[in-house]
Amino acid sequence: MKSELRKQFLERRNALSINEIAELSRKICERVAELPQFKDCDTLFAYHSFGSEVDTRLLLERAWSAGKKVCIPKVTGKGKMNFHAIEAGQPLKPNVYGILEPTEDGELAIPNERSMFVIPGVAFDKNGFRIGYGAGFYDIYLTKFENSVKLAAKIGICFDFCLIDDAFPDSHDVPMSIIVTENA
Repeated sequence: MKSELRKQFLERRNALSINEIAELSRKICERVAELPQFKDCDTLFAYHSFGSEVDTRLLLERAWSAGKKVCIPKVTGKGKMNFHAIEAGQPLKPNVYGILEPTEDGELAIPNERSMFVIPGVAFDKNGFRIGYGAGFYDIYLTKFENSVKLAAKIGICFDFCLIDDAFPDSHDVPMSIIVTENA
């Protein structure tokens, strides 16, 4: 069921034009930047967008402008990733999946109660569960830091049409605190 939904929503998302992605992403990033969780966080754990994902560049810029530490993931093995602090304009390189990540290991970031995660998903349900790409990177990472991540805000972002009634979560799936779309 998840794989069918993943395929369906990826096809729909990939049909968006570059301009549509940019406009919807701008609205989503503005909505996230207005959240009290964003205003109160000291470290933003986000991602550098890939393909037809919600483009996070505006949000990363907002975080740097507000003096927040910005961290993005770096794949370290099968199903494994760590987050590393990056600076504005820092060179990034594509990993094996084509996703931009830090070129240097840099500062390893550890989440705390003042951290905020912005997590991509192919689709999210009303209970905060997500359908990702299927490799489990985020669920594995969030579980690894379960004690500190419980206190951190976990914000799922997606386009409005990617909200579904049920993401059919597995027992190891970690729910988001909030889902943000261009309309909600």
